[in-house]
Formats: sequence, C-alpha cells, structure tokens
Amino acid sequence: MRSSLAERVCISILPRGVEEFKQLSQQAVELGARLIELRLDGLRENEVVEAAKLLNGLDARKIVTLRPSWEGGHYEGDEKRRLELIGRVAAWADFVDLERDIVDSNPALVDELRGMGVRVISSRHFVGGSPIGSELRRIVSEGLKAVDIVKVVNSPGALSEAVEMLALYSEASFRDRLVSFSMGERWCLTRVFSVLLGAPFTYASLPGQPVAPGQLSFPEVVKALEVLSKTWHS
Repeated sequence: MRSSLAERVCISILPRGVEEFKQLSQQAVELGARLIELRLDGLRENEVVEAAKLLNGLDARKIVTLRPSWEGGHYEGDEKRRLELIGRVAAWADFVDLERDIVDSNPALVDELRGMGVRVISSRHFVGGSPIGSELRRIVSEGLKAVDIVKVVNSPGALSEAVEMLALYSEASFRDRLVSFSMGERWCLTRVFSVLLGAPFTYASLPGQPVAPGQLSFPEVVKALEVLSKTWHS
C-alpha cells in the first residue's frame, strides 16, 4: 500500500532515449511513485513528443520538464523550438515546469497551459549565491501570482543559506504552493524537511540514479519522512 507520504515524493527520471524512458518510468511506478518528473532534455529533439505520448499510460501524475542548459539542464537547441515542444507535450502532463524567466517573459504560454488544465511550476535555481530574507520572499510571492507552484532552490556555501530556503515555509500563504530546498550532498535533508514544513511534494530519484546533486532515492526519502513525521507531529 502506498502511504500518503509516498504520494508527496516525486521521482525524477532523465532518460537518454525512448526505450530507456519506458524502462525508467515503469521502474518508478513499480517502486510506488504517484508523481513522476520526466526530464525531456535528456532526449534527442525528435524523441521528445514520442516519449511524452507514453505518459498517457502511466499510473501516476506527471511533471514535464524540458530544462535548457542556461538553467542547468541539457537542452541546447533553439529556444523558440523548445517552447513549441513544451506546448505540444503539455497535453499528456499534469504539471509543466517552466523557468522563472520564461514565466515572466511569456505570460501567454502560461495562460495557454493553464487553460488546458495543466498546472504550471515556476522554477528558479540559484547557483553561487541566492537572495535572502524579504527579497527571497518577494520572488516567491510575485511568482505565485502567475503560476500554481513556485520552486526555488539554491546551492549553499553556508548553513545560513540553506536555512533561508526552509524559512520560506513560515509564510502561511506559501504552503502547499512552494517547493524550496537546497542542492548538494551536504544539504540533502532539506529535501525531506521541505515536505514536513509544507511543500506539496519533493524530488527523489530511482535508486542509484540521481538526477540532481544531493538527490536521495525514493525509498530513502519515504523512509526518512515516515521516521521524522512521527516525532515532528508528536
């Protein structure tokens, strides 16, 4: 039986071909994932739509992400073409992840996606320093005016920077609409604490196949949540 905590853990997969997508997505479902992020940027451009069509048969909610190299992803093609592909594959997704710069500069795309019944996630990855305090809160607050969920993550150089990301959950209006944590092995538990503090979900990987720095496996995150939640709410 899938626990309610497991339903708040999203398995990210980064397939390098359509056949690998089939294998990885099936592994994620068999592991118990109820939410799967398909990173399309690992595919060749001519494979993107073919792979996305296969989402229809997955017994899980789906996040589609086509991350460009300028935001830490693998897609290096034409930006206009990337956005066209996102529009084409959105029909098979429950969520579409867009970079914050794209959300700000393409409100028509956001409206189009939401008009299709797709929930939009606005992502911002801070590397080499991130805003703090009121400025960070302003970024989240402004983002939530345009999309359904805001994702902000950083790569801290100090504990205080990791704490800033988790402190965002003290804003009641952000809860259930904010995914905020820190990347890197040292800060891996911020991914777990984010759910306990109010994130709608957090990201994990298939065992031994992390997609991002510090990403724990699905079983590790679920186990940590089950253990911590017993003391967290006691």
